[in-house]
Amino acid sequence: MAEPTREPILQVRNLVKHFPLTQGVLFRRQIGAVKAVDDVSFDLYQGETLGIVGESGCGKSTVAKLLMSLEKPTSGQILYKGEDIAKLSSRALKAVRRNIQMVFQDPYTSLNPRMTVGDIIGEPFEIHPEVAPKGDREKKVRELLDVVGLNPEYINRYPHQFSGGQRQRIGIARGLALNPEIIICDEPVSALDVSVQAQVINLMDRLQNEFDLSYLFIAHDLSIVRHISDRVGVMYLGKLAEIGSDTEIYDHPTHPYTQALLSAVPQPDPAGRDSRERIILAGDVPSPANPPSGCRFRTRCWKAEARCAEEAPLLAIPTRFASDDSGASHPSACHFAEEKDVVHA
Repeated sequence: MAEPTREPILQVRNLVKHFPLTQGVLFRRQIGAVKAVDDVSFDLYQGETLGIVGESGCGKSTVAKLLMSLEKPTSGQILYKGEDIAKLSSRALKAVRRNIQMVFQDPYTSLNPRMTVGDIIGEPFEIHPEVAPKGDREKKVRELLDVVGLNPEYINRYPHQFSGGQRQRIGIARGLALNPEIIICDEPVSALDVSVQAQVINLMDRLQNEFDLSYLFIAHDLSIVRHISDRVGVMYLGKLAEIGSDTEIYDHPTHPYTQALLSAVPQPDPAGRDSRERIILAGDVPSPANPPSGCRFRTRCWKAEARCAEEAPLLAIPTRFASDDSGASHPSACHFAEEKDVVHA
């Protein structure tokens, strides 16, 4: 994994996405909103991998769609090299999209079954012909197939002739076609077998070093995220609960939600299973259409006090750890952030 430079290539500031809830047939009126993403901020540096983890429905995939401009933000900024892509014209956005590509979650539905592999990987060249002139496209597609570990002779095959892992490699090749700087990976291995997951993760790690890529890697498998990520952000109900380096998050978690997530990671060593503390969260995840006041995690938190309902905690380094050189000195959105020993894989 590459060391990040000091200047971020992508800056997300106070990102908000609310989906309106409407009522009525003839006269529709808004009665509320699903707060899918609510005030999310982070930086992505050149050559690094930022992992985003959290339960299903916490807003991870919505963040990915916002960064790709597949959804328009309700408010906030998405700055690519200092330019807010949410405010760009269609022509300017087309140019930026060359440098920000996406690998989708499901390798079965993200590829058009009626197109050959060559057409799928070469389709970006139709939109951006300046990258590869028509005469060079077949050669470029064959090179991309070779780069992701597939036989270039498969260029005329169709998606149904490939396994799930091979299809995801085709999706990665399509993402690489325009020589992007950033690739958004929306749970790219969750639909694959465990052995195939390792192959795809190792491929992405190699490609990052080879092409100097920056990844935003979204997943709910904490072990995979730790393996590939330089930094990790933990999301809960549309907000970032904690963010830091992989060592800070996994070895020095200070937010109760992060600690609960890590305690749920399966322990491969049978001898260690009896000594671990399993944190069982009370209740269900609240609806994003009606999130709790103050801290959104308070309804399931064993530390919750009256202050948690009245005041939303800021994502900042806890005061008690501000002058500390330990791994606990990283941003955490909790009024009572503290370290807790969590045994995890």
